[in-house]
Amino acid sequence: MGDSILITGGAGFLGAHLARALARRGDRVVAYDNFLSGVPESLKDLHDNVTLVHGDILDVTFLIRTMIAEKIKKVIHTAALVSFAPSIEKPALTAKINIEGTVNVLEASRILGIERVLDISSEEVYGTFQYEPADEDHPVSPTTPYAITKTTAENFEKFFHKFFGLDMIIVRTSWVYGVGLPRPRPPKTFIENSLKGIPTTLDSGADHRIDHTYIDDFVQGTLLAFDVKAPKHRVFNIASGEGHTYREMIRMIEEIIPGSNITVGSGLIRQSKDLDAPQKGALDIKRAREELGYQPKYGLFEGLKQYVAQLNAKGVDSP
Repeated sequence: MGDSILITGGAGFLGAHLARALARRGDRVVAYDNFLSGVPESLKDLHDNVTLVHGDILDVTFLIRTMIAEKIKKVIHTAALVSFAPSIEKPALTAKINIEGTVNVLEASRILGIERVLDISSEEVYGTFQYEPADEDHPVSPTTPYAITKTTAENFEKFFHKFFGLDMIIVRTSWVYGVGLPRPRPPKTFIENSLKGIPTTLDSGADHRIDHTYIDDFVQGTLLAFDVKAPKHRVFNIASGEGHTYREMIRMIEEIIPGSNITVGSGLIRQSKDLDAPQKGALDIKRAREELGYQPKYGLFEGLKQYVAQLNAKGVDSP
């Protein structure tokens, strides 16, 4: 049996995929989740290697007790209130979960002498890209409550590393997609509606460029970062390294699923009636390639094909 690893948000989209990969390689995983959005059933077949704990990162006492009881050696922190829309609707709750919750994880890890903490951050910290591809030294300019809280969480993590010596790794990923994604955003909505024969219409966004990361590449890169010994850097972009507009994505889906009916208006995604979302693009993954040996296997077209194949194998309505 390998290390005992706690994954906060372990029943969520990213957390569950990481839990599955760690369990399959022989590590013992504790999926710590409040189950408000996580799906514990997605891990039920791994009960021998994955322990589900109903807990909240805002309850630091229970978190510490769990880590002691389960003899946790390392932590992967995925728990967060995610996406810009919910964060705009609930900025106070976003700050509480994403900042206070992260500090609780860091403090518990410091107190207990945890060997390594890896945090899942986001390309949202960069704001509107000033150049492309955006590397890890790109200026940080968050614009939404979600992005602001992820930036603040990163600053606390850098402080805990520098001041307390906590072994800290930060992964900045970008729009991860694949089977199990709970949020109704492209390509999920485009693909699932197309498979069901349902038209999809968005008022705007056709010109918005995003680095979409297939879930298998996210897991591969994140575990490489989690395992790296004595890294030169502590922050890594884990993405595809390619930027594509919604318009380009739609053409790919139409090729993969003939008869798709997807209409998206021109311009950028809108965060509100009068406010466009920050324009993004490709992330620079050179650091992850050189220091971690990360090599994404899926460009957007290949990832979309794999996504469709898995949905067809499981049934479109499967979680």
